[in-house]
Amino acid sequence: MSTASGERVQKIPTRARAMAREIPTPRRPGWWGLVLVLVADVSSFASLIAAYYYVEFVTSHTWPPSGDPLPHLTKATIMTCLLAASLVPMALADIGLKKGSRFRLVLGGLLTALLGGGFVYVEYLEFLDELKTSWPQKDAYGSLFYTLTGFHLLHIALGVLALLMMVAAALLGRMGRRHHIVVRLFALFWYSSVVIWVILYGVLYWSVRI
Repeated sequence: MSTASGERVQKIPTRARAMAREIPTPRRPGWWGLVLVLVADVSSFASLIAAYYYVEFVTSHTWPPSGDPLPHLTKATIMTCLLAASLVPMALADIGLKKGSRFRLVLGGLLTALLGGGFVYVEYLEFLDELKTSWPQKDAYGSLFYTLTGFHLLHIALGVLALLMMVAAALLGRMGRRHHIVVRLFALFWYSSVVIWVILYGVLYWSVRI
């Protein structure tokens, strides 16, 4: 009797541990909060792109309208390459901190911020060129073009600042493996911003050339 009862006592905690391993860990509220923010963000860009094509369809047979030259492709291509390249160091920072490497977070974060800063600078140069012939108040095309590119530029600029803050926190020892969820959430934001830019690159710079 005592032996059978002892076996039952040993089986209960073992079974409980097995069940605990099988139950998935629920997502944190911050995760779902970011998901909702990204859904709203993507929806905003989708609405603006739909407005861009709608205005093109109903207002003119030529797009951009007469007097608005085609947007410069060279700088836009450079910006696209910079953001595409930033995916690698961003993944390095994310996966590195998950494994407990603060060095990878610092290295990946700095490289991503550098590439993002390069994007912001080239976009600034592009605005200087574009504003010579087209500006937001000129027509609907200019208004939509600068709204789309400016809204996205704001995302990248704020992302660069957030990256620098995380790097500073890591260097001061205030961000470690237990803070990985923060980096993962930011990485999702950065990845989505890169994908949105690739879509804008096709819409604003290539569709007008087809």
